[in-house]
Amino acid sequence: MELHLLSQELSEELARIESITKDVVKKSDLSIVLCRNLLTKLKRFISKKKFESPAKEILFFKYTKQVPLSNLVYFFELKSFEIHYPKGDGSTKRKYTTRKLKKLNDFFSRNLDFIQYIDQGKTYLDTHYFTREYFNEFNITHARYYFRDPDFSTSHDLLLAKLSANRRLITYLDHRLKNIDRPNGHPFIPLTQLNWTASKTDMTELAYALKSSRAVNDGKVSIREIIKTLEQAFRFKSGDPYRNYGEIRIRKKSRTKFLDDLTTSLLFDLEKGDE
Repeated sequence: MELHLLSQELSEELARIESITKDVVKKSDLSIVLCRNLLTKLKRFISKKKFESPAKEILFFKYTKQVPLSNLVYFFELKSFEIHYPKGDGSTKRKYTTRKLKKLNDFFSRNLDFIQYIDQGKTYLDTHYFTREYFNEFNITHARYYFRDPDFSTSHDLLLAKLSANRRLITYLDHRLKNIDRPNGHPFIPLTQLNWTASKTDMTELAYALKSSRAVNDGKVSIREIIKTLEQAFRFKSGDPYRNYGEIRIRKKSRTKFLDDLTTSLLFDLEKGDE
């Protein structure tokens, strides 16, 4: 069974729900069910088959399981925020949202070392963080809603999921704050529709370049978050970014073909304008 394909299918289904469901609570409920179902399926598979190596176990807990787990955390927290959202005036709503943002920022302050480890792409502690051998050495509070079976969890897989989910929540809450004073709280939606017409690996190449160059959030953002933003902006599904990245790495000629093409095209236009 190709486990990463199951996670990819989940991402596609969540994107479909996002496109057809405007009600945030309803969308969260549907998404939570899908994430739980996949986690249950993954747990059954893992219980029947041992990992061939620590590297395979790390790959599963650091990447494959993160898709359903991080989305589960995100939609749980999103639903909780929305069902408790006050009905009062703008000032009340602003205080409520600001208080939630402060709690999220406190999370980032408490886990700064781990966040830097992840954002800088380090791997030397992956065996400790993402294999089940060290599960009992780390305890996350407020985890009663999430999967914490020691046979299906590592010491830091939930923390990584919360990191990804909380970054998404901060983006969502920032938009909420900006739209409090808009009529009916409706967000601003640009009229122009842009469609990605390059390939899936081209989008992945661009996303990794943005992260490596620290052009987005000073590099303090995950590849999946960048990819998701690009996909939403350009109405395009690029698939599994890690698989696409693997294809980029094994290219026989230029590994940065898309970026090279961008540079060539821009230089051509610049030189053309000088004529």
